[in-house]
Amino acid sequence: MSTRKVIIDDRDTQILYSSGWHVDGSENEYQRTTSNTDIKGASFTFTFVGTSVAVYGTLDSLGHPNTTYILDDSDPFPFVGTPKRIARYQQEFYSSPIVPYGKHTLVGSCATEGAHVILDYFVFTIPLDFPTNITLPTATTTTSDPKPTYSVTIIVGSVLGGMVLMMIVLAVFLWCRWFRGSRASKSDTHIRPFDIDTSPTPSSSHNVLVAAENHKTALPQASPTSVV
Repeated sequence: MSTRKVIIDDRDTQILYSSGWHVDGSENEYQRTTSNTDIKGASFTFTFVGTSVAVYGTLDSLGHPNTTYILDDSDPFPFVGTPKRIARYQQEFYSSPIVPYGKHTLVGSCATEGAHVILDYFVFTIPLDFPTNITLPTATTTTSDPKPTYSVTIIVGSVLGGMVLMMIVLAVFLWCRWFRGSRASKSDTHIRPFDIDTSPTPSSSHNVLVAAENHKTALPQASPTSVV
């Protein structure tokens, strides 16, 4: 039967923790979160719908992450981790056998006082053709090893911020071009006064006199009279 994997982060609300746990995490861990404890008897309960489940965590140099896992009514399964000089991430603490598809409950607890238990995430499997009337917890579905993810809000915010900045720069550029063009247009269309010819011109009476003089007829000459 074909299956797929569903990843549940340690901080998912599907996981119920007893007292004695605290939140931690780093960029090398899934979703950058872990749930840690070193108190004997501190436990968690994870209920899922599927056919198997596994638990992953971090091994460091501070102590043995001794834990015990019980799936439904099965016998306890112990895990004794070996401290590492250099921290190792996404290490398998527990992997269940294949169980009938349905609702199951996994309970894990810190087995010894001072054990440094660092839980990172859970993985359970479901059939590809699982019934649609079964409600699955909100989780990340994957077919490969989980990798640290970055906040979608930060990415979207960065993209939107860049777009807004580009729009502001474009608006300022277009306004500057319009302003310069407007000033140039005003300077070209400035109204200039007409030049007035102030040189003296003949008066109208003088013109009339000249015209009359030119058209005046000659007077008859008196001829000499003879005396008889």
